Amino acid sequence: MSPSVMFPSTFEDVAAAVRQAKSQGLDLSVRCGGHWTASVTSSLVIDLSRHLNSITIDAENQLAYVQGGCRFSQIERETLKFGLVVPSGTCPGVGVGGLTTGGGYGWLSGEHGLTLDSLVSATVVLANGDIVKASATEHPDLFWGIRGGGSNFGIVVEFVFKLHPQRSDVYTTTLTYAPSLLPIVIQQINRWTRKQTPKEAGRLIFSADSQGKPAVVFIGFKNSDATEGEAAFKGFVELGPLENVSGMIPYEKLNPMLDSYDVPGHRLHWGLHLERLDLKPFKKALEGFTNLLSEHPEAASSFVSFEFHHYDKIASVPTEATAFAHRAPVYNALIATQWEKAAFTAVAQAATRELADTIAKAASTDLATNIGYPNYADGVAGQNKTDTYSKLAFGANYERMQEVKKMYDPESVFNKWFAIQPAA
Repeated sequence: MSPSVMFPSTFEDVAAAVRQAKSQGLDLSVRCGGHWTASVTSSLVIDLSRHLNSITIDAENQLAYVQGGCRFSQIERETLKFGLVVPSGTCPGVGVGGLTTGGGYGWLSGEHGLTLDSLVSATVVLANGDIVKASATEHPDLFWGIRGGGSNFGIVVEFVFKLHPQRSDVYTTTLTYAPSLLPIVIQQINRWTRKQTPKEAGRLIFSADSQGKPAVVFIGFKNSDATEGEAAFKGFVELGPLENVSGMIPYEKLNPMLDSYDVPGHRLHWGLHLERLDLKPFKKALEGFTNLLSEHPEAASSFVSFEFHHYDKIASVPTEATAFAHRAPVYNALIATQWEKAAFTAVAQAATRELADTIAKAASTDLATNIGYPNYADGVAGQNKTDTYSKLAFGANYERMQEVKKMYDPESVFNKWFAIQPAA
């Protein structure tokens, strides 16, 4: 049975829908920017994307007022008019709600931290239908919880972000290597990360080339001019890539560089953390991805990605300062399996888990405990019969989150993403 979908025009409309769902015992889901599909198992979906998508820029005070139905591509269009940005993810289509309340790694994390670290305040619709402001001075426990706790405490209908000055153009390099060069690429990544600056970030991606064969792609970014950018990634160019696309681009073209990896259809994300840059996990990941392509051509648009952020700024915020618990330096890994036909879903899920398990074992970790960056953890985020995975997602912050859950959603109306069991 298809869910009822409600498209609110005002914050009060959202509140009324929450009250209705609660009074009628309806299972509730929320769709914010619409980057992912809201759960179709719910009785009611509140979709913010159609009407609650306005953006107001206060350039003098360097603040952005962003309604919950926006995507970051919309936000950038408005903020860049003033030479300002909100640190976002690496996909232009990502919604503001999920990215911010779940963390927010991106190209600018080395300079500005996570997206949630630039959140100044928020307007939240609670489980009882109340509309409240959350900030360091108003409902501070709620403000703490929505910075990393996802949708567990309410529906954020407006975010207020601190904006940061941003140059108009940046340096990027996209280098495609033969898979046989993976060992020396990993050696170079190790050399580069040891001297990486906050203005630099990188990604290593395994994807299919135009012939459906595996390719190894390194993407480097530096928030600088061409001279500094070329110097930062010179070692990668010297490895002899098959293709080299490098140079200055307008900042607004930065996130769309990855558009080709984000295809319509069905998808499943599975994340892991790597603590070291040993060759073995990357080698096993490439082997497993190669097998995925050969055994399941339906998944040819899939990819495996590894992220390299400068962590000093992220780690400078104490773990207990926000609900987000993963501030220790790690490398995010993402398996993104993508396919067209629903009939392939069960096979895709099994293949994704198998590949994740292969990488985890190669990294000397256990897939049962290594769930990676929570925003990448589609495979376990909805497994909420117990709070096993929620405890992993929120780590040392989980007990306080239980207390905040008891305060703001004691009946667990919001329970779709790493659901928290309220404190007794």
